[in-house]
Amino acid sequence: MPGIGIVLNPHSKRNRQSPEGMRRLGFIVGDKGSCAQTSDMNDLERVAREFKERDIDILGISGGDGTNHRTLTTFIQVYGEKPLPKITFLRGGTLNTIATGCGIHGSPEKILSNLIYKYHEDESFTIRKIRLIQINNDYGFIWGCGVIYRFMDAYYKKGEGSPMNAAKTLVQSIGSAIVNGPFACRMFERFDADVTVNGERWAYKNYSALYAASVPYLGLNFKTFYLVDKGGDAFHAIGFSMPPRNILPYMPLMFLGRPSGCPNLLEEPAQTMEMNFSEPIPYT
Repeated sequence: MPGIGIVLNPHSKRNRQSPEGMRRLGFIVGDKGSCAQTSDMNDLERVAREFKERDIDILGISGGDGTNHRTLTTFIQVYGEKPLPKITFLRGGTLNTIATGCGIHGSPEKILSNLIYKYHEDESFTIRKIRLIQINNDYGFIWGCGVIYRFMDAYYKKGEGSPMNAAKTLVQSIGSAIVNGPFACRMFERFDADVTVNGERWAYKNYSALYAASVPYLGLNFKTFYLVDKGGDAFHAIGFSMPPRNILPYMPLMFLGRPSGCPNLLEEPAQTMEMNFSEPIPYT
């Protein structure tokens, strides 16, 4: 099937735990050359070049949010000036925040079967245009440092990624924040940064978190980036500076995707966001 190409990440947790699922995807596609497992980044680049030469119409990605980010970055670099094919996310990972934000639900097999059926029958697809965010030389949909990075770090230290471990990390964070405990205080440790959004410098000199996204959901059904739904070609940029206990009253509104009204939080739709840090800082 020259019109569809599938990238399978065998290292994603879901695919590691269910290798027969990858075989089923290959069976559904039917054409061995259109369903490619990638063992490393060099392998991914090779597949991207092959799919570019074949001029595929649709690229399906089977992995989680990390696989989506790595695959799209590689394809953008390989395709250069050539437009990318249509993209679908097959929810093949533990974290499928991007697929959820696109309104894609169901098992990888069901998503792919529906895709192939519509493709063969020449039925119309539901298309959603989403802006990719470029961070240095990488491309993705969600970026964060400070609290966002430290939460993910604590989450992964609990073992294999899972929604249950994510929920446990959130409960632990909230419980510690109520008393400004050491766990939450480490999460909210401030850092110095000069931040310029849309050419205007933000007022704060230090932050507990900086984050941005072009999809509405941050994870755990928190519709944090509600400005994405307002339309236009902008991503949602956010920064705040406060101790952990102070953010708790605003979390319900953040979960529902509404303006929090928090006086210590800055946010706006953004075309550009430039951050200069006083020292190197990890991000996700």
